[in-house]
Amino acid sequence: MTYRGEMTEPLGARIRRLRTDRGWTQRELAEPGYDRGFLAKVETGSRPPSEEMLAYLAERFGLTVDELRFGRPPGVADELRAALDEGYRDLEQGRIADAETRFASVAKQAAGYHLDDVECYARFCQAEVKWQLFDVSGAQKALEHAGELAGAAPPWLRAMIVHRWSGCRYLSGDAGTAIARVEDELATRPSDPDAQLCLLTALIHPLMEMGGLHRARRAADDGRRLARAASRPDFVARFHRQASQVWQAIGRADRADEDLTEACRLFASVGFDRDAARCRWARGYLLRRLGRLDEARAELTAARDQLAAIGAEEGVAGATLELAEVRLRQGAAAEAASLVAGVRDLLSRDVESLGEATSLLGQIARAQGDPETAARLLREALDVQTRASLHGAAVSTALRLGDTLRQRGHLAEAIAAYRRGLDSAAGTDH
Repeated sequence: MTYRGEMTEPLGARIRRLRTDRGWTQRELAEPGYDRGFLAKVETGSRPPSEEMLAYLAERFGLTVDELRFGRPPGVADELRAALDEGYRDLEQGRIADAETRFASVAKQAAGYHLDDVECYARFCQAEVKWQLFDVSGAQKALEHAGELAGAAPPWLRAMIVHRWSGCRYLSGDAGTAIARVEDELATRPSDPDAQLCLLTALIHPLMEMGGLHRARRAADDGRRLARAASRPDFVARFHRQASQVWQAIGRADRADEDLTEACRLFASVGFDRDAARCRWARGYLLRRLGRLDEARAELTAARDQLAAIGAEEGVAGATLELAEVRLRQGAAAEAASLVAGVRDLLSRDVESLGEATSLLGQIARAQGDPETAARLLREALDVQTRASLHGAAVSTALRLGDTLRQRGHLAEAIAAYRRGLDSAAGTDH
C-alpha cells in the first residue's frame, strides 16, 4: 500500500506540486494573503513558510496543516488504521507472514507521515506477531518500542500494550512485576471503559496463580460491570475468557461455561479464529474439572487442531498438555506421555507451562509404576513453581510429591514436601 507524494519530499517542492496539480499560477495561490515573489522563495526552499503562511496555504489546498507539512494524503490515517485492523485479522487466522509484511509497511509510512498514534499501533501489532510466535522476550522488546509512542495512542491501545507487556513478564516468571505494572496503570483511572476492562482482564490470571483469588474476584466483578459499557468486542471476549477462571475457582461452573461460550461467540464474530480456539481449549479444561472427560477430550482435540492449522504454537502446546492430563485420567498413561513429549520444547518456553508439564510427567511416571522418577519430576516442578511464585500450582504439586514420598515410606521427606505446600498456601490471600 503506497500513497502519492514521497514522504521525503521537501515542503517547498510539495507546495509547488500541489499548486501545479491544480493548474494554478504562483500569483493565484499566493494572493491575496501573500505576494508571488515570497511564494516563489518558499517553493524553491530558500525561505521557510511561517506557521501563518502554512495555515493559509493549507486552507487554499483544502488540507490540514499537518497534511501539508508532512505530505499526508487526506484520510491516510484512517486508511492505515484499517490496514492494521485487517492485518490483525490475518494474524488471528494464521496468515502470519502477510500480517508481518503489512505491519512493517504501515509502521514505515506512519513514521514518514508523523502519525505517532498510528505508528504506535503498528509497533504494537508487530509485537503481537512475536507474541503469536511465542517469542516472549522479542514481544516484550517490541512492546517497549511501541510504548515509546504510547503518549499519542488512544487509551485502549495504551492499556493493551501494558496488558501484553505484563503477560510477557508473567510468562518469564516475574508475576509480581506483571501485576504491579497493571495496577499502577489502573491507578491512573483511565476514563475509557475499554481500557479499564483490558487492564482488569490482565490482572485475573496472574493474581489467581499467585493465590490472590479475592483480588481476582474483585477484578472479575468490576470487569463484569464495565463490559456493559465497553465498545470493543475483542476486549469483552478476552474479559469473559479470563473471568471464567474465577467462577471455576469458586465453584460456579455454570457461569464459567456461560462466559466461555460468550467469549467464543464474540471472537468468532470479529474473525479472531485463534482466540476462539483458545476458548475451546479453556472450555475443555473446565469440562475436565467437571469430570466430563469424553467431552473434554473432544473439545481439546478440536482446539489443538484449530490452533495448529493457524500456526499458534503456544496454543497447541497448552491444549496438548491439557489433553494429556485428560488421557491420563482416562487411564491412557502412555498416550499422555507421548502427547507431552511431542510439545516439550514448546512448553519449556515459559515458566508456568514448564512447571505444569514437569508436574504432569511426574504424575504419569507414578501411574506407570515408577515412583522414583515421579518424585524427581515432582520436585523439579515444585522448585520451578515456587521460584515463580505460582502458589496455587505449587500447593497441588507439593501434595502430589508428599503423597508419592509417603507411599514409598519416606515419611520425613513427605512431611517436608507437605510443609512446602503449606508455605505456598500461606502466600495466598484466600
